[in-house]
Amino acid sequence: MRITLILCFLFLGFLALAQPDPVGNFNKHVIEQWTEQYMQVSQYKVKGSPYLLGESFDGQITMKSGIQTKGQKILYNIYEQNAGVELNKKLISPDGDIVSFFIQLPEKFGGEKLDFLPVTAFPDAKQKGYYNILADGPKASFLRMYKTRLIPDPQNMYTKDFRIFEQYNEYFIFNKVTKEIHKIKLREKDVREALGNVKFPEGLELETLNGIKKAITESNTP
Repeated sequence: MRITLILCFLFLGFLALAQPDPVGNFNKHVIEQWTEQYMQVSQYKVKGSPYLLGESFDGQITMKSGIQTKGQKILYNIYEQNAGVELNKKLISPDGDIVSFFIQLPEKFGGEKLDFLPVTAFPDAKQKGYYNILADGPKASFLRMYKTRLIPDPQNMYTKDFRIFEQYNEYFIFNKVTKEIHKIKLREKDVREALGNVKFPEGLELETLNGIKKAITESNTP
């Protein structure tokens, strides 16, 4: 009995420490439980959604003119990489350039506030879209980009015209010293190479989001 209780406590502790994976959970939902209509994309019938996590969220868009959206839901189309307000479940692009926006995820998606800047806010922008700012430190910024791609539908593998929107993340580090953006995987080697000539507290787990965030915010020159 005592061993069973210890194992239960360990399991509950693991659940408490585990980071939510809303993108992975949403992809699983699309594959296994999608009941809405298919969307036509080129020659494909696609299930899922081009919008981040399939829905709109509370948030705010700030325009270059200084105008801000008020009291409107925000949609972020990660297939076409544009953001706007929701009207009748459709994305309405704002009139002008977006300089930043944020969305507030509900608790079912982890309750995180996501702040975004356009890629053009960084030097040498080579792609369209927005970076989610995970951490901003004195020497570097830790960035995430949400994307989606069309992949074969695992439940319709023998029908070539069926696809699903698979949402995924890419990670980057912007080195403020060299003014370079490095695409990374969540591993220590990539993080150290991207940060270059900086030091940060030892013992950080540089394969996790929290570990890399601390490395970014606490890094300094040797």
